[in-house]
Amino acid sequence: MTQSQPELSPYDTGARCEPKLWQPNSKAVAKVMRSGEAEDIGNVDFTNDEGSTVVTVHVSRSDDGLYTVHLIPACDDDQIRVEFHGEKSPVMIEPGTGRPA
Repeated sequence: MTQSQPELSPYDTGARCEPKLWQPNSKAVAKVMRSGEAEDIGNVDFTNDEGSTVVTVHVSRSDDGLYTVHLIPACDDDQIRVEFHGEKSPVMIEPGTGRPA
């Protein structure tokens, strides 16, 4: 009888970065609020297969009602590409340019 090999996830293979919540539960959120660091709430680190943070991301709502996605790279800016998948055609922002390709 042979043992089946465990299936590797995209996180295991390095195909996707793994999300790591800064505050994994409501108790942790409350603690951050009491500490005066509320701007950190909702941050998510995405780590590579070596466990290093690649980028920190959070989404906020502006006074005009629009949502803003904030990307804080933990690597060189030229190692980050942003793809926006909306209902219209996708938009890609190439590394180091800050504007759509």
